[in-house]
Amino acid sequence: MQAIRLNTDTFPGPVYNRTDRKQHSKRCRQGKTDNGTERCHYSFLKMPISPIESLYRTETLDVGTYNYFTNENYEYLLGTARNYASLMEKRLKHLPAKSIGVSIANLYEELDSIIGDVDLNIEPFGDQLRFVLWKNHQWENYTFYWLPVKFTESLNPKLRKVALSFIHEFMHSNGIYPLHESFEIDWVLEWAEENLYEIDPLNRRKYLHTINSYKEGRIFNLLKRIYTGTYYKNLPDAINRYIPKNGFEKELVNSLMKGLQFIGQDKPSIMSYAYDPYYDEEQDFQPVEMERIIRMIYDQDDFVTKELMEFVNAELRESYDISPATVLYLSPNTTELFSMNDYPERFYTWFNEFCNLTNI
Repeated sequence: MQAIRLNTDTFPGPVYNRTDRKQHSKRCRQGKTDNGTERCHYSFLKMPISPIESLYRTETLDVGTYNYFTNENYEYLLGTARNYASLMEKRLKHLPAKSIGVSIANLYEELDSIIGDVDLNIEPFGDQLRFVLWKNHQWENYTFYWLPVKFTESLNPKLRKVALSFIHEFMHSNGIYPLHESFEIDWVLEWAEENLYEIDPLNRRKYLHTINSYKEGRIFNLLKRIYTGTYYKNLPDAINRYIPKNGFEKELVNSLMKGLQFIGQDKPSIMSYAYDPYYDEEQDFQPVEMERIIRMIYDQDDFVTKELMEFVNAELRESYDISPATVLYLSPNTTELFSMNDYPERFYTWFNEFCNLTNI
């Protein structure tokens, strides 16, 4: 297998040696072109269901064992499909087959042909089945969106407070998990300590200083300070009142003002778009969650970040990453058609520019 190399010239940085996703496209019809972290998805429901003779399909869950191929589930899916077809002002032409399994498979194919370029899944919820419409947003897959916060240390005290407050609000509004509480950082630091003897003696003290800084020193305190508090109750006013002193500060303030569109309780969280249409609880390697693709780091160039990147890269060699998607769970009472906004696309554009600006 080709070794993955890290892109440390710019951030966000792409992951090399990309996983082949043809198998996922084949399973999920991706060529057609609430939150997936609930982990209630099953591979047998992620593909057009081939006609089958068996009347039974069971899954053993923590709460019990369910037979999903029942007449009740079939009637629920049929009512859902007829309702959604009616919303689209189309007619569902469906005749029951000899078995429940074949009837559900045929129903899936018929609804799939009606909905057009939106993707369709069947997923369990409780002891029932439901249709789910989904479509991925335009997003650069296999890319790290890691924002270095080291730049805040070089800002003057007033602008530094503004920038730290912005990052704090931005993280909480978008469900971005703090790096200092990540299991990965603990793993990397533990590994680094155990392998210090392999480091050149001239660099060993520097490495040990970085490890200690991440564990309980300056870096740890900065990451914790960003996540736990803000300096301003009215952040837009604080940004607007700051007068830039040079060209970089002007660019930074302008970028912070643009970024306010992604902050606030009335704004969606980017993590709320996380959805895994390929999920299989029996697969050998689980996908890399969006919480690990979008995160705040301290410095893109230190060895800790590089090891973190390699850690995630190692998983992506065998798996895939979760990207934003709009999802609509259907029922016989659904009253609206599937629609998408452009929040992830706007987020992607702005965050990419902000990462590049602050990578100094």
